[in-house]
Amino acid sequence: MEYPKLRRLEAYPARQQGRDMVALRDPQGYTRNLVLLPPNVYFIASLCDGTRSLRDLQAAYVRRFGDLVTSDQISSIIAELDRKMLLESETFLAYKRRMDQEYLALPNRPMISAGSGYPADPRVLLHQIRQMLLEAGEPQPLPDLPLAAIAPHIDMDRGWECYGRLYSLLGASIQGDRRPLVVILGTCHGEMEGYFALTAKNYLTPFGLVETDAGLAEGLARAAGMEGLGDELSHRSEHSIEMQLPFLCFIFGGADRFRLLPITCNSLHAFVSDRRSPSEDREVAAFISALKGLLSAMEEEVFFVASADLAHVGRRFGSPLPLDAVILSSVTAKDKEMLRPVEEGDAEGFFGYIAAEGDSRHVCGLPPIYAMTKALDGRRGNLVHHGYWFDPQEGSAVTFAGLVFPR
Repeated sequence: MEYPKLRRLEAYPARQQGRDMVALRDPQGYTRNLVLLPPNVYFIASLCDGTRSLRDLQAAYVRRFGDLVTSDQISSIIAELDRKMLLESETFLAYKRRMDQEYLALPNRPMISAGSGYPADPRVLLHQIRQMLLEAGEPQPLPDLPLAAIAPHIDMDRGWECYGRLYSLLGASIQGDRRPLVVILGTCHGEMEGYFALTAKNYLTPFGLVETDAGLAEGLARAAGMEGLGDELSHRSEHSIEMQLPFLCFIFGGADRFRLLPITCNSLHAFVSDRRSPSEDREVAAFISALKGLLSAMEEEVFFVASADLAHVGRRFGSPLPLDAVILSSVTAKDKEMLRPVEEGDAEGFFGYIAAEGDSRHVCGLPPIYAMTKALDGRRGNLVHHGYWFDPQEGSAVTFAGLVFPR
């Protein structure tokens, strides 16, 4: 491989047995485990952009570190990166094709966050959710299950209080014996084609199988003028939709007590860069119009969830400096300013706030929050809780919030 190219991976500082390392994570999920590289090896990997030859990499290494490295050593490093499926190569593409075909042949989407984002054992999971809701205290219930909510998708342990406060309120507000259609719009953290993608696959959970309404998925896709259901593979390793399902199973009384319409949402970064509203794009506008049509036809039985974390700040997310209390306080204050338009039903105001910042705080929940707020067409929401998870070792934080939009 004369001109190696690194795949799109997340990189952040890490330590292993007291040594500084760089961790690589695959948001597409083809490489399930973290790959830890020494900084000098990561330096080589980071230069693999498809335009540099092995000789270029060798010369850059010598300039950077002042150490001699042979062409055979460079070739060996590239071969190891390829073996770990970190490069865009024939090796990886053949592996990806096999994995994709196996997934598309499945009737149900397997769990990918059980055992990491939440407990895999249903008894442990049930106990944890009960404890989270108990610690949230007795909420003041709404007259009915709200029309929509915004929820975190961070790991349960890290979003404990926010999950507890939000789902305690939702559970207390359910009236009667209903089997609603739950439409979950979730951030897609990996690569996907198009701005939105549906799936006909059911979702597996520790509490059983949650049925996807395949007919409605197909109808929504047709109404939006999509080709098929869109990029169904975007659901394969995306955790944002899955993270809501254990809580929904709990508050509705089982995996068979609601129907699901899962939707992955692609990045809107191009619109942020251009300072242009996403609604000016034909594909985005058509999909939001289709969501509005669904809401109009099924308002009494539909419940929307935007599965969305907020800011990602600190060293893990690209900042050269670790996060401190002063910066974190500023980030949380900006979050609340940013969410004010959402509470007022103003999707464009929410987008405009992030665009004015150049998305410098890396708000991963922009796509689902924007799409849902736009589809709700001016309906107002209420902030239930705002929180954050802070990692003092990495000097990084993720913020999140719970909001409800009453009927």
